[in-house]
Amino acid sequence: MTNGCPFVVFGLPNSGVSVVVWHDGNTGAGLCSYMLNRGLVLGNLAGMICMLVWAANFPLAVSILKTWDALGLAPVRMLLAGVTVLAAALLMRQTGSFLALFRSGQFIVASLVFGISALLFVIAQARIDAVAGAVIVSAMPLFSALMGWIDGTEKPGWRLAVAIVLTVTGGVLISLVSAQGTGQEGSPIGIAAMLVAVVTYVWYSREMVGRYGDVPDLAKTAASMVIAGLLCMVIALFGHMAIAPVRVDLSTDVLIRVALLACISLGLSSVLWLWAGRLVGITVAAMHHNLVPFYVILLAAAGGAIVTGMHIAGALLVIAGAVIAQFRPRRKKAGITQPVPPGR
Repeated sequence: MTNGCPFVVFGLPNSGVSVVVWHDGNTGAGLCSYMLNRGLVLGNLAGMICMLVWAANFPLAVSILKTWDALGLAPVRMLLAGVTVLAAALLMRQTGSFLALFRSGQFIVASLVFGISALLFVIAQARIDAVAGAVIVSAMPLFSALMGWIDGTEKPGWRLAVAIVLTVTGGVLISLVSAQGTGQEGSPIGIAAMLVAVVTYVWYSREMVGRYGDVPDLAKTAASMVIAGLLCMVIALFGHMAIAPVRVDLSTDVLIRVALLACISLGLSSVLWLWAGRLVGITVAAMHHNLVPFYVILLAAAGGAIVTGMHIAGALLVIAGAVIAQFRPRRKKAGITQPVPPGR
């Protein structure tokens, strides 16, 4: 056995076909490391489920914001999500990890940035059209790669560049097709708010995965949400008293939608997001975000929406980009070819 792999992959010349037979030499060791990388499989699966759950945010938020002000919805959804995730963290006996984070000034700063990002995102949702929003959000992998290049944790190459182009194109294509005939318009304030929200959220995510990668995902998600929610509440109370009353709707059906938005769409997806980012890297995990418009269409299909060939083409472009991004140059050590982990 070499490199912990008991079998080998023999490739048929010029065919692109590989057959698993038994271990024999360096090629088998290198290929097996790709085939049996459980972290990549789980990370991508978490990313896909995360974005499917997050997709429910958009129809829910659209309906809620008809009777709620963004300034009122932001703290309620964040605090409710934080309490839900905290309950799960306590059940998993992560109380010590949760409390320890409040003694870290850097963690508090990152969580406050998360709060600003969340507030701006809700404000942007009420003021921006789907196409402009998709263009900005689909650039998340690009923003993450640039941050990684600046801090020296990533070295973007041609594969990552091609992957980003494919995922951005796919995300925008899906949204363009979906938004045809809606008559929606975006405001400069909404576009600016979405841009700042996305950039700050990417920075926050990289901090959580990089600096606090060893902290349990439930504990750090709950702690950051509580801090972010409290910041949003302070801002909302100030706006309510100093600017204008914050509009809320406490009817039962709306409160149920708020609970679903907070506990499931935000709470669960945030935990899965950090888990995916820790396993495959934020840059690669962010590529899954460009499938959100496609997931929204799939959810709407239950109500009669039509999924077109262009929607499927856009989704395939995003998937292709995410796959390409995870095939990085390989290191050679002691005659054994080893893949470089993606998103690092």
